[in-house]
Amino acid sequence: MRVQVKITKLVASGLGALAVLLIAGSAYSAKELPAPVVPLSLGPVDYLGAFSKPADVKGRPSGFRRFINKTLGIEDDQRRMVTPHGVAVDAKGRVLVADTKGQVVHVFDSAGKQYKQLHPPDSDPFLSPIAVALDSQGRIYVTDSGRSKIFVFRPDGKFLRTLGALSHNESIFKRCTGLAIDRRDDTLYVVDTVAMRVVALNTEGKVLRRFGQQGTGPVEFNYPTHIAVAADGTLWVVDSLNFRVQHLDPSGQILAVFGGQGDRPGEFDKPKGIAVDAQGRIFVVEGRFDRVQAYSADGEMAFTFGNTGAAPGEFFLPTGIALDPSGKIYVADGQNGRVEIFRVSAGPQGGR
Repeated sequence: MRVQVKITKLVASGLGALAVLLIAGSAYSAKELPAPVVPLSLGPVDYLGAFSKPADVKGRPSGFRRFINKTLGIEDDQRRMVTPHGVAVDAKGRVLVADTKGQVVHVFDSAGKQYKQLHPPDSDPFLSPIAVALDSQGRIYVTDSGRSKIFVFRPDGKFLRTLGALSHNESIFKRCTGLAIDRRDDTLYVVDTVAMRVVALNTEGKVLRRFGQQGTGPVEFNYPTHIAVAADGTLWVVDSLNFRVQHLDPSGQILAVFGGQGDRPGEFDKPKGIAVDAQGRIFVVEGRFDRVQAYSADGEMAFTFGNTGAAPGEFFLPTGIALDPSGKIYVADGQNGRVEIFRVSAGPQGGR
């Protein structure tokens, strides 16, 4: 009889604990803000979502799992982006983000529900990672403006080597920033901002050519920052303090120029990241006015999206931009510490 009473008390105690856990989980969920319904139409583009931390791709643990983790002293993964800058998407759909102040490259794998970080060896760490790009073999290249060199990783994230360093204190770059890779022959095009030029390298770090100098004429730059390679191998260079974009052939010969200083769509005040889609449209991040401006292949203004804020589809000092083969647009929302995802809408303003 005493045994039966004891068992009854244990069952009641267990049910009580479960009830408390369920109530706690329900109370916690009630505090969470509902996610925006996606896709959310923003006129020329649709907003598809955003991510800033591992849980955004791995999924949040259930209330029971969080209770167990807390009981066992297992901390939730609190890592998150600090100031994302460069963005790239690999062949598996993983999104790689160079986090300048976080001094790390984040790898978000939504399909595999995985997250990891890329770090060089402790003896040779990141200082200011800026841009990230991939070659035809899936190797990952990261420019570091503070270290004035490029860090190279295998597709699985293992560190391989650096490019550009002549010694511990000397480099072929004065300050490398933007990076784009022509995957047809794996030529790296690196923006050397302080030297006012673009440097072309092979994957072993051999300099193939250099072009550009300070000035306002064709193939002259005033602190260029970002670069993109189109499908035909031509280059689009953000000539930041000349407030324009220059279109060059792979040898550095001028093809076209567009832009100008101002605050209206089609003009620039702080142009940042650049990307080219399969239709030849050029997307340029305008950091000062918190928007992305899209141009036709001949440099004519097509549409803009974004404004200042922290709501879905808004930006606060955006920087990098990348496109994937499906047409998704990834924008590094720098001071909001996240990457937002869009696609061009099928409506009259966007079109496909």
